[in-house]
Amino acid sequence: MPKHNKDILDKLLAGISIRGTLVHPTTLFVFATTILIGSAIFLWERHQETIVNLDEFSLTQEKILLTPQPHWSELDLRKMVLDQSNGEQASILDTELVPRTAGIMKQVGFVEQINSIEKSKAGLNIDVIYREPVALVELSAVTMKSKWPNGQIDRTVLLPVDRNGVLMPESIGDNLNLPWIAVLFPSQFQATWEQWPDERIHDAAAISSAFKRPLSELGIQRITTNQVDSTDSNLSPKPFELYSGSGTRIVWGNAPGKEAESEVDAIKKIRAIEAVVDQYGPLNEIDLGRIDVRSGKAISTGFSKTASQSNEPKLEFK
Repeated sequence: MPKHNKDILDKLLAGISIRGTLVHPTTLFVFATTILIGSAIFLWERHQETIVNLDEFSLTQEKILLTPQPHWSELDLRKMVLDQSNGEQASILDTELVPRTAGIMKQVGFVEQINSIEKSKAGLNIDVIYREPVALVELSAVTMKSKWPNGQIDRTVLLPVDRNGVLMPESIGDNLNLPWIAVLFPSQFQATWEQWPDERIHDAAAISSAFKRPLSELGIQRITTNQVDSTDSNLSPKPFELYSGSGTRIVWGNAPGKEAESEVDAIKKIRAIEAVVDQYGPLNEIDLGRIDVRSGKAISTGFSKTASQSNEPKLEFK
């Protein structure tokens, strides 16, 4: 059997010659195409200024169509795109313009997603989604308990996060009427523009982002949970609640997409909350006690209590 296989291989090789391969139509076609493309690139690089009017294809700020930046952003993204040419005049004809621009956008912390980057004779069109703060993480004697410095009991630090729980610069949250995220002993964050390493903060940010109306219009001040550590599977999960400041507490349940079998989705919960607000007014102007919306209906479960007889740590709001 091995000898037979060898005979077949010998016959196949015997039918192939170097001369025959070189003059084969396929080989000639590939060779000619390679030379043609290489010559075109060489001629373009050497003589492009005589082929087209390069000034017509020069890239300027006026030719960059960019999704309007947030009012708080300090970087000029158009200038960053133009600066990528290492001192040379940026050109729409640059074959690396789009991938280099994409690389620049990916390095900008407040760019959440790149939808598209397209170039044409008219210029460069950059369509991106920017991060927007949806809530403020509360660091205070309320959330840090005994770990908060004694000399700063009355001090509260509010750090903005986007819908994915990504930490944003503290200055962005100044004068923003956003809900506070209050969780017990929040994990230590790493750096600005990185996701906060605390699942509870991710979930609370997702709850805030689910609302189309500002939570301040509904009278909601805080998104809270008494879950001490969301990574500890031995602890019984505790629901998220929406705190109004007047005594009214809304039992929300789990974060959007993480609902238990007995829970409705976020849209139905929000409708139930809005129905209560439509009937009674903003929640921070009336004490309706504790209201559970996990079923999709606003069910009163009695008056809320800020203190607990349990030895477990609790969030206590004044």
